[in-house]
Amino acid sequence: MDSKQNSVLSLFIAVEHSLAHYCPALDYVASLVGNALVPSCGFTKAVPEVDIFPSGIGVLAKGHQFSIFKKSHADEAAKVVNYLVSCDSFKKFQEDAARLREILNEGIYLYAISTAVLHRTDTGGALLPPLWQVNPRSYFPGPVIKRAFDQVRRGKSDASDGSTPPAFTTGSNRDPEFKLAWWREDCGFNAHHYHWHQSYPWRGVNGVTKDRQGELFYYMHQQMLARYDAERLAVGLMRVDPYSNWHLPIPEGYNPQLTDYYGAYQFAARPAGMILADNWRDPSDPTLIIQQEYHRNRLLDAINTGKFEKNDGTKVDVDINGLGAAIEANASTPNKDLYGSVGIHNRGHDILAGITDPDYRYNQAGGVMGDISAAIRDPIFFRWHKFVDDLFFLHKIKLAPYTQTDLEFQNVQVDSVQVQVINPARPANTLITRMEDVVVDIANDMFLDPNDKPNTEVKVTVKQVNHDKFSYEVGVTNSSGAPLKAAFRIFIAPSLDEYGTQYQLDSQRRLFIEMDKFVTTLKTGSSAITRSSTRSSIIKPRELTIAELKKRGTTTKKGADDGSTCRADRYCECGWPEHMLVPRGTAAGMPFDLFVMVTNWANDSSTDDLDRGTSYCGVKDKTYPDKRPMGFPFDRKIDSALYKHVADFANGFSNMMTLPIKITCV
Repeated sequence: MDSKQNSVLSLFIAVEHSLAHYCPALDYVASLVGNALVPSCGFTKAVPEVDIFPSGIGVLAKGHQFSIFKKSHADEAAKVVNYLVSCDSFKKFQEDAARLREILNEGIYLYAISTAVLHRTDTGGALLPPLWQVNPRSYFPGPVIKRAFDQVRRGKSDASDGSTPPAFTTGSNRDPEFKLAWWREDCGFNAHHYHWHQSYPWRGVNGVTKDRQGELFYYMHQQMLARYDAERLAVGLMRVDPYSNWHLPIPEGYNPQLTDYYGAYQFAARPAGMILADNWRDPSDPTLIIQQEYHRNRLLDAINTGKFEKNDGTKVDVDINGLGAAIEANASTPNKDLYGSVGIHNRGHDILAGITDPDYRYNQAGGVMGDISAAIRDPIFFRWHKFVDDLFFLHKIKLAPYTQTDLEFQNVQVDSVQVQVINPARPANTLITRMEDVVVDIANDMFLDPNDKPNTEVKVTVKQVNHDKFSYEVGVTNSSGAPLKAAFRIFIAPSLDEYGTQYQLDSQRRLFIEMDKFVTTLKTGSSAITRSSTRSSIIKPRELTIAELKKRGTTTKKGADDGSTCRADRYCECGWPEHMLVPRGTAAGMPFDLFVMVTNWANDSSTDDLDRGTSYCGVKDKTYPDKRPMGFPFDRKIDSALYKHVADFANGFSNMMTLPIKITCV
């Protein structure tokens, strides 16, 4: 097994426990991950604590709830990340990571260690273990975990046939939002959101943001909303309503039924009908509604005038990257005083997380909106982000529509488009989905007492959507007389609105879901291009379990591609889960519009070709590979007088084609 991968894994064994406290288990830990830096009891006790690290590290006490949306928490986490990224050798990183485990809050430790692994130059070959194995309490309710462990300890299941317990649910059918609890609570989806914010931390890494980070913040969340709206339409719900009036009751409630990293507190449940209140949970840095309204108005001023005001009073043009930086208050924000030093987005998460105990008089933990590993479980997450997305939308509609020159690809014509699932018995242009019960192992997290060895398998069942693998088949003619490098941009969107009426393009364009973007060389004349869904630039490589990482290390990078292949210059953990690539659809077959556009990659290319996960997550320490605006060509308004429907739009250009398809859940 790769020694570096082995060493990284050792940092994630039972992260909520002190290694010194669990000395009797250390030999067993070493047998699990090898002897790569599993400290002895003497090592952990002999090391000074906070004194060897920069000031401001070790401030948030163990057992307290950590939120990256709180300024003091984010400041400490950033200091730890910056320190670990700056360690001058991997050995130094290993040693100090082990020492930090003894003094850091559990949430900060998990966030900072994994973020540092993502951003160090010498850990590009090491993969992080799945979050639901490292911290299952942020994914599975306490009673579910307890039941699973009790069954293992008894050596049997409660079920008469010895099977794993059925999938759990959080809620009931009396709540309309429960219809999509399985989607919001998907482990891979929540892990994607967590890892995206680690790949692009709002505090930056050593104060520096990544290429087009503000625009990626916009686009990744906009695509989450588009996908959520498609799922809502499929189950008969209205599209997401933005949470923009902060003085009205919130009709949606949510009870996550989750505890923290080691069971000390339970995430707060929010009853339906609550009204937002000023958040004084941290008196030194409160989040006030009037403060949020001030920053919203300043952002609207910038959007409406097209100018940001900088700290020195000068004006600069508003663009999508700068607007994303201002909304999230990342390190590239144009003016922290006017647009917020923590950001209207982050403050919104914080104030909503504390809504049930805003002045902390009852010492109640906050809700999941304060935790990036669990925030998307709550329906209010999507209402909040629809408000945020509307700010971006207001900026985008002020931009001129794309010109014919922007949209065309001369001498290239799309002749035909078809999608076909692998099963030839299935009809063409119909994608097939199904709901599945999937068993996951959560044993890594648990030391039940100092003398208890971790169990090798503790199983929990989750419900998730999956689909039959499929391929796109595109016929293209290149009449330029020379080979051309071309980018294929593939989107889908629901064809019908909540009332069964065909969408007009200017309304539908916010619903288009990017499915893939890839580059190939078109020979002269006709070409038949086939592209497998498993190669999508949206999805992340298949996540390896801890058992697989122990067994295989990073050797999958050199062998046959089983879906887990990942280049060292990629954010391997970031990307849409493959099993969620296709929206669920309906039993009757939900109509979608498939859109294919071919553009000139010689003009579009930045520095790198596309690969798995790059559409939402970019490329590690490089420029984003596609020069076009994210979401092109649907990110700007489209003249409805010229193109009423998406088919009209595609018919206007030889390098585009649209196709009606159905998504059937069997």
